[in-house]
Amino acid sequence: MKPVRIIILLIITLCANRQFTQAQTTLDKKPSTIIVTYGYIGCPCAQWAVHNRFYKTLKREYIFLEPANNKLVEAESLVDGSNIVRIKITGRFYKEKGYPKNYHPGKGNPGPARVFRYDKIRDISPAH
Repeated sequence: MKPVRIIILLIITLCANRQFTQAQTTLDKKPSTIIVTYGYIGCPCAQWAVHNRFYKTLKREYIFLEPANNKLVEAESLVDGSNIVRIKITGRFYKEKGYPKNYHPGKGNPGPARVFRYDKIRDISPAH
């Protein structure tokens, strides 16, 4: 009976995590440069707020970030938990909402968001 429980638990876990491992594949054709700030939101959802001077609303768009390769700094590694983190990144958005590659939330079931795949990153945070 115990092996059956283990197999069932394994199947449920794999199915639950599958939605986060399906990476996007189609990128916008035109690259863009955006400025984002880490939101410090208390959930496993998208944490990077897009700053766009052309937005005339109070609501910000929160997105996920994904480095284009392993040699780039992971944006989340710049977050220390106590300071404002603002970065300027160049890259392209995936055409569909989803999750970045290798995304595994710690808890919860966050909704998909736009994913920005960057190939240049620069920390422009205010001085601490």
